[in-house]
Amino acid sequence: MVIVDRVGRMPLFMFGGVLMFVSQVLVGAIIAAELVDHGGIGKGYAVAVIILISFYVAGFGVSRGPLGWLVPSEIFPLEIPSAGQSIVVAVSFLFTFVVAQTFLSMLCHFNHLTNSDGFLMNVIMRWKI
Repeated sequence: MVIVDRVGRMPLFMFGGVLMFVSQVLVGAIIAAELVDHGGIGKGYAVAVIILISFYVAGFGVSRGPLGWLVPSEIFPLEIPSAGQSIVVAVSFLFTFVVAQTFLSMLCHFNHLTNSDGFLMNVIMRWKI
C-alpha cells in the first residue's frame, strides 16, 4: 500500500503493462524465430525466455495482480463496498473459469493447424507488413 500511495495507481498500471507487453512480445519473437529456423530452441534462448517470463511475472506482481483487487474496492461508494467487491470477485472467477476451460481445446486446435505441414506457422512467419 505504501508504494501504491507514494507512486500512484496509474504509473504502476502503466509500468506493469509495458513490462508485461514487451516481455511477451520478446518471448513470442524468440520462440517464433527459433522454431521456424531451427525446429527447436537452444539453451541460451531458453534461458532468455525464462528470464523474460520472470520479467512478465514481476510486471504482473507490481501492477495487475494487486491493483486488480485494490482499485475496484476504492471505486465503489461507501454504502456498497462489500457488494461491489463480491461482484468483482465473481466476475474474475467466472472469466478465470472460462479461460481455464477453453485454453486446452484452443491449444489442441492450434497444434492441429500447425502440424499440417506447418501451414499456419509458415503463413504467420512469412507474412510481411
